[in-house]
Order: sequence, then structure tokens, then C-alpha cells
Amino acid sequence: MQLSNKHGIILYLFIIFIEHASHRIVMEKLKRGQKLCKKCNSINAARSRLCNSCGVAFISKNTPIKNEIMDWRSLQKGELFRVVQGTGPYFVCVRGSEESAAGDKIYMGCKGKYEVVKVLWNGLMCKGIGKNSCGIEFLYMGNKELSKSTGIFKEPHRLIKIKARKRK
Repeated sequence: MQLSNKHGIILYLFIIFIEHASHRIVMEKLKRGQKLCKKCNSINAARSRLCNSCGVAFISKNTPIKNEIMDWRSLQKGELFRVVQGTGPYFVCVRGSEESAAGDKIYMGCKGKYEVVKVLWNGLMCKGIGKNSCGIEFLYMGNKELSKSTGIFKEPHRLIKIKARKRK
């Protein structure tokens, strides 16, 4: 099969387009769940920590949350709140296993909805009110530190104020 000159030019342009597609600047709006690498302009997943193309680390932002409780010591007995998942004390895996890879964080903190029972000097005694949290639990709210005896990184939980729902 013989290609005409017109087909050869089109094929040549297509090959150039494919070769430079990863390096072109994206001018269109990104879809939901995507972010753009500022170094190489490649599209990545929104939650990725490193760029898939060039390996540059993305800047992690500790974004504010609506109704977040900043001064936990001002909470009163009976107030309701929710713990942000992925906050609180955690353990870092030293070596890989079936459950997790080396370097993964395993959170030891609480999650769910709670009612304040008592405010202590380094945390909160609270009662679980959600379907997955029950009983009395202690929420660590002290300073960030590493416990040398257990290897657990103590980090305060992030709390969000919630309103009491009226039951019918």
C-alpha cells in the first residue's frame, strides 16, 4: 500500500502531536478530581502526593473546615461534635506487611460523633452518640509529640461542631 504525500503529512503531524502531548500546556478547565503539576503541566489525580510524570511533590495544605472547633477547652458538658477522620494519634509502619506498606500511617484515634462529658488538661472525656461509636472515650487534644516508649505519634484530633437533631 502506497501513501500519498497528503497522508504522509497527516501521519507526521499525528506522530509529533503524540510525542509532545505530555509536555503541552493544558488550556482547558480540569475535570473534578484532577490537578495540574506546575513543573511539567501534566494532569494528576487530586489526592496524589507526587506528580506521575516528573515526581515533584505537591504542596499539602491544611485547609480550614467549616464549623471547626479551634478552642477545645471552651467546650461545655453536653455539646456535640464530630471527629475528622484521619486525625489524632497514629503509628507509622516501619516495614511492609499484608495490611499496609512501609511508611503508612495507622490512626489510633477515635472517629464519629460524640457528646462532651468532661474537659481535661490534655483532652476530652466524651460519650459516643453515633451508631458506630458508643461508650466513654478519651480524645487526645494535647501537643504534637512522639511517645518514645510506644512509638506512637501523639497528635490532637480535629473537631467539628454539630447540631443536635430533634428526634420524632
